[in-house]
Amino acid sequence: MTDQVLQKRVRLFIFEHFLEHAAPPVAEQVMNEFSLSRSAATDILRDLEAARHIALVKGTARILMAFPFSAIATPFRVTAHIRSYFANCAWDAIAFHAMLGGIDVRVDSFCHHCAQPIRVELRDGDTTHVDPPESLVYLALRPTEWWGDIITTCSNTMVFFASPEHRDASDLCTLEDQAASLTPDQIHTLSGPIYAGKFTLGYARPTKEELFAHFAAMGLTGQYWTL
Repeated sequence: MTDQVLQKRVRLFIFEHFLEHAAPPVAEQVMNEFSLSRSAATDILRDLEAARHIALVKGTARILMAFPFSAIATPFRVTAHIRSYFANCAWDAIAFHAMLGGIDVRVDSFCHHCAQPIRVELRDGDTTHVDPPESLVYLALRPTEWWGDIITTCSNTMVFFASPEHRDASDLCTLEDQAASLTPDQIHTLSGPIYAGKFTLGYARPTKEELFAHFAAMGLTGQYWTL
């Protein structure tokens, strides 16, 4: 087995484990599953982190994120496959629907400003219920800044607001060309190229050029969407 194939198999193992158990495998499980030494397993996990498939707890080989899954409790709970999961951010929560091929998904979260409960339901590629109706997803950092510290980005800057008024009243609100406000439907469409296919061995993240073309096809242009 080549190193590249092994890395792909480990990535898929992580995602399948998260889907079944709502928790990541530990490094020892990766070692046992693939007959690896600790150093070899750790190297693969770090390679997967560098390739932006997962995020590790700093200084460890423990998986914190396998986008969109979170290993810890967050304000973004997702129900699918009669199981509940935690997502890393508002975007990741909605992206479960794209990742899981359009099965029914329910997102339960909160307004970042006032903590009002927010619910989004998706089926067959569309949002079927949004409560409150004006709820939006706010991206407070530009795409060029997301991966500088993806843990901080997901944890603090990709959130739900119950309305534009609550967004504007929040300390998180920033200059218009430095942030984006999208509907749940827009976020689902945005998620397609990044999250679909994650449960296939050959999954690969889209290139910068592919993402830019996807943004443009959605009408997402201007300074904010420059990669």
